[in-house]
Amino acid sequence: MTFFTKKELLSIFIVSVMLSFAIFGNGITGDFVFDDVAVVKNRGDLKDPSYFLNLFISPYHQNMPKTGLYRPLTMASYSINHLLGGSTGLTTDASAAGFHIINIFIHALNSFLVFWLVNFLFKNKFLSYPAFLLFLTHPIHTEAVTSIVGRAELLAFLWGMITLYFFLKNYKLLAAISFLFALWSKETALALLPIFLYVDMYFSGRNFGGSIKRLIFFVIPLGVYSLFRYVALGKYFSGDVTTTIVENQLKFVSFYERIATALKVLYMYIERLVWPVHLSADYSYNQIVLVKNIFKSPEALLGLLILSLFVWLAIYYRKINQSLGLGAVFFILPYLMVSNLIKPVGTIMGERLMYFSSLGFIIILSVLLGKLCLINKARRKLFYAFLSVIVVLYGARTIIRNNDWADSRTLFMATVRESPNSLITRTALAGIHIRADEWDKAKAELEIARNIYEDNSHLQNLLGIIADHESNPKLAEKSFRKSLALNADAINSHINLAELYLKQKRFEEAGASFLKVIEFYPVAEYVIRYAYAQIAINNPNEAVKVLNRYAGGNLKHPDFSAAIGTAYFVQGDYDQALIYLKNARELGSKTAEVEEMIRISESKI
Repeated sequence: MTFFTKKELLSIFIVSVMLSFAIFGNGITGDFVFDDVAVVKNRGDLKDPSYFLNLFISPYHQNMPKTGLYRPLTMASYSINHLLGGSTGLTTDASAAGFHIINIFIHALNSFLVFWLVNFLFKNKFLSYPAFLLFLTHPIHTEAVTSIVGRAELLAFLWGMITLYFFLKNYKLLAAISFLFALWSKETALALLPIFLYVDMYFSGRNFGGSIKRLIFFVIPLGVYSLFRYVALGKYFSGDVTTTIVENQLKFVSFYERIATALKVLYMYIERLVWPVHLSADYSYNQIVLVKNIFKSPEALLGLLILSLFVWLAIYYRKINQSLGLGAVFFILPYLMVSNLIKPVGTIMGERLMYFSSLGFIIILSVLLGKLCLINKARRKLFYAFLSVIVVLYGARTIIRNNDWADSRTLFMATVRESPNSLITRTALAGIHIRADEWDKAKAELEIARNIYEDNSHLQNLLGIIADHESNPKLAEKSFRKSLALNADAINSHINLAELYLKQKRFEEAGASFLKVIEFYPVAEYVIRYAYAQIAINNPNEAVKVLNRYAGGNLKHPDFSAAIGTAYFVQGDYDQALIYLKNARELGSKTAEVEEMIRISESKI
């Protein structure tokens, strides 16, 4: 049996932090990319300190409970990041570096907890060290660690491991609190309960009934979580996530096709765990081809074999080797939550979803490597050599993979090489080309995307932008409206349609579209543009109302002050107009319109 002193454990923790930053540190300079932008960067509620507690009764996606996602602790951590990074109110963005640093540190802590868990359960250093090093360096973790939205995986794992420790030590109150934190980090933490049951039965020797009694106190945090979740999601409490055929086509196929294709995806996960060379940020439609006949798909058959092997290890072989049984359980139970085998989820495949399950795979791999060192000293040297090679290769691959997340262009150029048939990748790359004024390249990507699947909201939005650029307003409006017909919550389509209406001086319609935008993302630019649209149709009262609601009488922003001052000027309230207009001038606004309104207001008074 191998025990470690507190000093030795502290040393291992320090090594974990140092290695984690050495391997993932080149991702710190990366920008907000992919889902980071909508979920983290553009969230006004995350930048408002007064809204912090409201995050615990709010859906994961701002004002969108129908997604069925509720992760308040993760959102609270982003909010703290924003505030520490200097992001406040509606106007300033925090640096992405702070978000990356926190993710890397959490991964270091998780890797240390892997070392502790394996050693606590098995008292075997030849199992603890490889599990620790392989988990810390594995390239499949890049998406969870380097992608900012991967923090949900990291926090759920962190609090899950802490809960397991408290549970094994019989600290019920602490276990209940940490389990609630795990659930508040990500819904998949529910998989912890059967893991705790398994560990208690097969490592403590209790029968099923006795172990159930030991777990009954978890009903309390489950009840608290359910109450908060219901307040946040309402009728979407059950989590029947809203998705499209693009994100997860398995929700729209027959039961047989879903199961067969999900087994193929299981094989793809294992392939990337064993040989993490071909990694991708996107597996959307139609990168993964449906399996119509499982007997004609080697990948699906191998997936079925792998699933059967894990079940066999967990149920039967654990009597011979408990570590292999536990490894199988740690893989299969979290995996089932995201597998599409039980029920369709929001996505068909995502590498960050393997963060928890990878622990099970790594325990099994560590056991197999450890077999090399139990025969003689020569084999032990071979074990160390083989482990060193794997760790170095994993670490090098992770460092290289981090570079793909540097910015949106780099990420999607890398993704399109691995997933050339993914619609989301093609449309994202087209959007990047549009922002860079590379219109021919954008049109080429959109043509490929149309051949993959045309009835997609984002694709139609981009086609509308192309049409608008080519001075075809009728086609642009048609495309934007089709985008919104496919997805009424497509904020960018509302923005682009509003901009199109402004060009045509259709101010009332522009205002209606901007209102849709600020209901979801009340950022300064669109609040102000909505206000000016209301002023243009001689509705200054609405402009004042909205500006005060979202700006809160903010006198520190020249554009807010100018907009409110203009609204009061149109109302004929020249005293109030002068307060805001002069403040706008003092803050740096030098527009002729502001000066003219100041002159007229002073003459009226």
